[in-house]
Amino acid sequence: MDRNGEEQKIALILSDIAEKIFNEVSLGFDPEVFDVLDNLDSTEQQIEFLKVKIGEDILARLFGIANSVYFGQLKRGKVDTFYEVITRLGMDLTKLIIIFMSMAALSKDEEVKIIFARSFATSILASKLIANECGLTYEDTKKVEIGGLLLEIGKIMIVVYRSLYPDDYKQAGIDESFVTEHHTTLGLMFIEKYNFSENLKDIISAKYLTLGQKLVKLSSIVLIAHTLVDHSFRNFHNKLIIASPLPDPDGNITYTTGWAIESMFKAVGLSKHIKLLNPSQTNQK
Repeated sequence: MDRNGEEQKIALILSDIAEKIFNEVSLGFDPEVFDVLDNLDSTEQQIEFLKVKIGEDILARLFGIANSVYFGQLKRGKVDTFYEVITRLGMDLTKLIIIFMSMAALSKDEEVKIIFARSFATSILASKLIANECGLTYEDTKKVEIGGLLLEIGKIMIVVYRSLYPDDYKQAGIDESFVTEHHTTLGLMFIEKYNFSENLKDIISAKYLTLGQKLVKLSSIVLIAHTLVDHSFRNFHNKLIIASPLPDPDGNITYTTGWAIESMFKAVGLSKHIKLLNPSQTNQK
């Protein structure tokens, strides 16, 4: 097959994956949920009503994340309404958690959860650690948070496609190299489909470190975080390993960043994909 023929074949495969995932697959929640979340003029009452249109498991996870240590239970109080959840997490993060968890439930493939865990870890390291250390604005911090989650969404789409349409997947001849080379294209389609910010396309498309006048670009912050996460997942059985001080029983240390990150993993149901080590443990071998 010549180059043009090969490109056409790839385009048809990607188009089929997108068509089926976006238009044929039911993610298990009312599409009105995103209509309301995408509408800047939605009222508090309209947003609160959405909780009856989302599965109980997903709803519980969203409340868990909003009330996790990192998102401010100790500093800002517990959230009790869905509107407060949205206000604390933001529209984009809420949408992505709903989609990730729906796809994981739909596929039943453990690989979806692994990619989700890797994406979640990338998002947290990029936004809660690197962005904070660089002194990024709130707006830029949110961009790398969502960019980290979206970085491998195309891979999740392919796994769901493989689970639900095994014959089509086999006929397409999709292999690991295809996924590596083309998952970003599906990610760009995903951004369009679900009305995420256009600037996220640059973040998920970046292939190399890019510098600004003084600091790295947002895309590079996400790439750095992803590289750290990928290293940990490859070497420690799909786990993010963090050496971090922990709160102590005597109350001398009541909060640590590592503990807060662990709480977020637990809240979203990914506790088996993170492990905290006391810094002293890292010197014992």
